[in-house]
Amino acid sequence: MNELCEHELRERNSTSLSQSQKRLADLTFVAFDVETTGLSAIACKLVELSGVKFTLSSPHVETFSTLIDPGEPIPPEVSKLHGITDDMVIGAPTIDAVLPGFYQWCGDSIMIAHNAAFDVEFLKVHSMRQRLTLPGNAVVCTLAMAQALVQDSANHKLKTLSEHFGFAGSLYHRALDDSLYVHKLFAKLIEVGKMETFGHLEDVSATFSFTESQKYAPVALSDQARAYLDLITSAIDAQTEIKLTYSSTFKSTRVVLPQAVIESRGSVYLTAMCRKSNAERTFRLDRIVEVTVHSV
Repeated sequence: MNELCEHELRERNSTSLSQSQKRLADLTFVAFDVETTGLSAIACKLVELSGVKFTLSSPHVETFSTLIDPGEPIPPEVSKLHGITDDMVIGAPTIDAVLPGFYQWCGDSIMIAHNAAFDVEFLKVHSMRQRLTLPGNAVVCTLAMAQALVQDSANHKLKTLSEHFGFAGSLYHRALDDSLYVHKLFAKLIEVGKMETFGHLEDVSATFSFTESQKYAPVALSDQARAYLDLITSAIDAQTEIKLTYSSTFKSTRVVLPQAVIESRGSVYLTAMCRKSNAERTFRLDRIVEVTVHSV
């Protein structure tokens, strides 16, 4: 190992050790939650984003909360779950307008969510669509914490745990209310686990980096797919239309204006404005069988 590698390794270990030793009482946290049009971060959109900023040493909290116009109808079965209707999001800002402000509001706070991988995946995919730099915040999952620390609850759902610890409310599946529950649950789990440092959260496997891929290994791209990716990336930078042939249930060819390349759950996607449907469409890269620059 050369001297530079040894220096980099020592620096990384020093940074990691420093983070692990930080006292939780000295850190700022943001408990956050999203409501969506469905379960797929690729196929579905955000309809609400909220957060509660706090420290463990103060009762004071700051809040961030907004409805979001998803640009498409909210499925009735999903609307029934969280209570957000199409009428409610009329006139609300789009995610393009909301997300940069939310990241700025969070700053370098430790972000917390229940089943955090789900919420982070939606923010990550929407960030990639906007070609935003992903934040490097540490993330804590209260679901993972509860699974490690709570054995006498019927299950580890947020509502059940809220009832178990005696701070249940009447409204769930709205982003601000759930963020407040996550805030209270986190504080209670810290107490139950007698946790004092960030390293104690790491010990129960409840942390990850916002930019860290969760649980999913990336799909190996063929040489042909990599060549298509290079062409697509160049077209995005030049804002040039491409013609692509896509093989899914059936094969189709269409002209699109590529917008962003997205990685989600191990797969790579292209999001683009489709001239055929005059709407945004998403294409999985390994199902694209031909790409050419479109010439009028």
